[in-house]
Amino acid sequence: MKPYRPVLLAIAVALVAGGCTTPLLPPLPAPGGGGSTAGSSAGPESTGVASPEPAGPDAKQTLVAALDKTRKAAYKFSVSGDVVDSRRIAGSGSYDPKAKRISTVQRLSGGGKKAEQGQRIVVGTDLFSRGKSGETWVRLNLKRVKKDSLYYYDMTDPTGLTRFTESVETVRSTGANTFAGRLDIEGDKFMEGFLPVGTPAISVFLGGSAQFSATTNDAGWVTAISVDILDEKKTLKMTTKFGNHGKNQGIKKPGNYGEAMDFYYDK
Repeated sequence: MKPYRPVLLAIAVALVAGGCTTPLLPPLPAPGGGGSTAGSSAGPESTGVASPEPAGPDAKQTLVAALDKTRKAAYKFSVSGDVVDSRRIAGSGSYDPKAKRISTVQRLSGGGKKAEQGQRIVVGTDLFSRGKSGETWVRLNLKRVKKDSLYYYDMTDPTGLTRFTESVETVRSTGANTFAGRLDIEGDKFMEGFLPVGTPAISVFLGGSAQFSATTNDAGWVTAISVDILDEKKTLKMTTKFGNHGKNQGIKKPGNYGEAMDFYYDK
């Protein structure tokens, strides 16, 4: 299998309003000044003789159908897991793709570095961000931000669940409503980052693959996704849980906020 290089993404920007800076997990440099050293991809699945799967729907078709159903509807999510440089990410939020709304809270900690946290709400083309509860929200008009700008926020797949679905390569059933398999993360679109699902924080260079497991419920919704991906020295483990599927998530604009300064639109 091909080697890969996971690095932390610049997952948010700092906005300035009224002379105050309100960071939302500001851009982070690649670990070690140039990204992690390329390592081997995740280890191969067990080569032991597998028990025959019971007759029924194909495992991959069943899981992909559940992923498609989930990613097209509204849901809540919570995330916890490892990222590079011995850091951890924790996050939670709600997403409504039809209403084009998302609300997230996330935190990076560990690795001997100061913890970084941020909150984000997007309603249509308005992005509101702040560092933590109690700070002033700052609004950025996404219609004025160029797609190649550091401050652009892509609402077509903000949680990474679409890219996760597209990366599913092999799937096997491991029990009632449980699955396991391999992700193919070859290609430029995965360099933008989609792991962990929910609050993407890792970009993977040089291709490679990763192992995953997933759980669904009897209604056909995905309720959990866990991913293992090999870093330079250890396996990074990430878990995302889903709930409140298909319901109104109650995502609203903040009541009070300031405006981003003009230079954010010039980048």
